Amino acid sequence: MLILWCEFLRANKVPLQGCLGDTIRNSHFFLQTTQIINNMKTKFLSLLCVAVLCASCAQTYHFVQVFETQSSKQSAPVKQQNGGLVYEDDECLVFYSLWANGGDASFGIYNKTDQIMYVDLSKSFFIRNGIANDYYKERAWGETTTNSTSTQVSSSIAASANLSYSYGASAAYLGNFGDLPFTTYDPIFTSVNAQKSETYGYLRSAALANTYAISTSSSISAKEQKIIALPPHSSKIVSEYAIANAILLDCNLDRYPNEKASISFNENNSPLHFSNYITYRLGENQQDRIIENNFYVSKIINYARPYTYEYVERAKRPCQNLTDDDSKNYKETYPVKVYDKIYKFDTGNCFYLEYEKQSSRKLYKADNTIYYYNELYNGYTTSGSDQQSDYQQRLLNPFKQGWK
Repeated sequence: MLILWCEFLRANKVPLQGCLGDTIRNSHFFLQTTQIINNMKTKFLSLLCVAVLCASCAQTYHFVQVFETQSSKQSAPVKQQNGGLVYEDDECLVFYSLWANGGDASFGIYNKTDQIMYVDLSKSFFIRNGIANDYYKERAWGETTTNSTSTQVSSSIAASANLSYSYGASAAYLGNFGDLPFTTYDPIFTSVNAQKSETYGYLRSAALANTYAISTSSSISAKEQKIIALPPHSSKIVSEYAIANAILLDCNLDRYPNEKASISFNENNSPLHFSNYITYRLGENQQDRIIENNFYVSKIINYARPYTYEYVERAKRPCQNLTDDDSKNYKETYPVKVYDKIYKFDTGNCFYLEYEKQSSRKLYKADNTIYYYNELYNGYTTSGSDQQSDYQQRLLNPFKQGWK
């Protein structure tokens, strides 16, 4: 160790005389060594402070990965319609709305016929990149509710007894036998697959005299349906899976763009294929029919989140069809400007995933305007709570004098 120490001193140009002899006894040696160590400490602390300052200056930047999809040419054609995707034949209509964080793989099915349609979930699947996922899993759901009350009377009885009665809900009584008028209890519970049991018990002792407690419990259970029935000209929605649970990475796609970056695919090289395989029949004794809707991701776009949408004042949107009088009186009717959040791309065949990054470097230019969603207007405002509450008052009392 001493030899290594000498080599360290030589590297830092400390004069050594015999290394282990006179130099160790020389006070000048200790002075230089102390100075070197102090310099090293100062540099280390400086670097530590810089690191802490950089960490404290880091901001959270939000990004959105948008997946554009197309229908496979190898399956039944699916058209984009009314903000979603629709498959249709002579017997049924199947519709999709993929737009959700992670993608919504659920489907709605509409019975166009005059017969009852039976969808067999045990033969229906969501398929992602060749892996089949069951829609029917033989699950059961249950719910139990318990209520309890207790009462104590100030008196004492020396004797003790223990009696128990069963009638069908669960309860226990502590008290005088004469205080408890037991009667036959036969509850009628109308819910399907529901069970209710109640037990009355009686305990009398010197320590617990004249004290009683009652508790009741009820439970409801339901089993998953293997086959769902659709009456004529009605629809049902089958929901279970998300399309994707992690963003897709590609060497040719900027993960953290300052605005947006994209990459395109065809059906052969797409990184994500998914489909719904639906089995149904019409009537009781008909043969099974199959619908298979196949999709693939045709484009991935990474957005800095502020570039995925814009806020447009509701009064200025063309689809509002406001008359001249409406426009003139708009400020009087809506003293707070109401904005609609409009995406900059068509969401009918898309879904998305959100992700973020901590960085001390500015990754994109953010809009400093803060928009608040308010259920009262079903839109967004930039106003504070005072203006919102003023607007609420106008709705509650629109004819109040003094409104400007």
